[in-house]
Amino acid sequence: MREFDVIIVGASGYTGQRVCEYLARRARETGQRWAVAGRRAEVLAPLAEKYGASGAIAADCTVPGEAAELAARGAAVANLAGPYYGRAEALVGACAAAGTHYLDLTGELVFVRDIIDRFHDTARESGARIAPVAGYEALPFDLMALALLEGYLAKHGTSPARIDLLGGAMQPPAGATRLSEMISGGTAETMRVMLENDFSGLAEDPTALNPADDPDRDEIRRAMPYDMTPRSDDLEPWSMPIFPGPYLHPAVVNRTFALLRREQVPVSTALRYRERLSMGGRAGAFQAPAAYLMSANASVMGWLMSTPLKAPRQIMKSVADRFFPKPGSGPSLENLDNWHWNITGRASGPAGAVAMRLDADGHPGYRTTANMIAEAALILADPHANKPDRAGVLTPALALGTNELDRFAAAGMRFSAVEAA
Repeated sequence: MREFDVIIVGASGYTGQRVCEYLARRARETGQRWAVAGRRAEVLAPLAEKYGASGAIAADCTVPGEAAELAARGAAVANLAGPYYGRAEALVGACAAAGTHYLDLTGELVFVRDIIDRFHDTARESGARIAPVAGYEALPFDLMALALLEGYLAKHGTSPARIDLLGGAMQPPAGATRLSEMISGGTAETMRVMLENDFSGLAEDPTALNPADDPDRDEIRRAMPYDMTPRSDDLEPWSMPIFPGPYLHPAVVNRTFALLRREQVPVSTALRYRERLSMGGRAGAFQAPAAYLMSANASVMGWLMSTPLKAPRQIMKSVADRFFPKPGSGPSLENLDNWHWNITGRASGPAGAVAMRLDADGHPGYRTTANMIAEAALILADPHANKPDRAGVLTPALALGTNELDRFAAAGMRFSAVEAA
């Protein structure tokens, strides 16, 4: 038995403290022990006292030896200390070797691809569930895609032809107009990391995270090309690409599908996953041009993150450095709880359709992200939770499964089945 159920690395940062706020309440309800961790002992001790943590661990997790000592003390580690590329590999490797479950908030495809290649087999052998990308990018989308797939298979006995998700128009509180109120510093840092380090075209490959030896990658690319423009068969006619990561969620969901096929789950390689974001009627008569403009912006961003040309990438990085929020920053605390957002999903095929909805409270990139990764860590650390029997570098949906979806209500996220349109 480990000393702690959950260890929060990067607990003193903006999002880290929001996780501590959640665990201060939630861990008492579940009876689980948790600890804060980071580099500076003088910061951690008062933090642990303030939020009622069971312990404080001073460790530099970029140092393999210190990362290994930390990993051995917890059943699950939630790493909030981004950016991750070039900094988090030692901790992931330590968790994979120790059989310690791991989650983080990365959106850096280049980092996720790297840890898949380096640590998947080690984690499978140790029993560790390594689940990167476990915040708003991309846990709720991945979980909904899996739940819809399972619902369709259970009802119709065959794979759906497509899965569509539509993010509802987010409802910010009055006065939330600054860029830092809309985009988290971590999301902005993801863009910077990709612009600096990914010259492999990962951002434009929907199979970027599939197993390297997956024989179906070319077929999946043909079935699910990145198409940012509105389509008449979308859940909402004049919708725009999902914001802020239109190139991230499909790669995560495709890894979910690919690993399920290896478990002999009948997921069609022709299954098309598509996600969009509603404009909520706010553009009025200009909905169509606004939708195409946002689609063009997303396409340009995908090109910038994939092109080998350094000049345009450096220009975009300079813009991000100048105007985008920095990691560790965030909006005023009084605004965090007054956001509301939702996702509607449908799995469809010749046999029919199934649908579900997620309603959520709290700023998606700050409050709800903090709550969901904390709840996910508690689930992974709970030996009595109804989780699937699998290990390796997974996805949030594969690590958690869908049997514990109701637990996310405590995090402000309510999943429900709805009538398919």
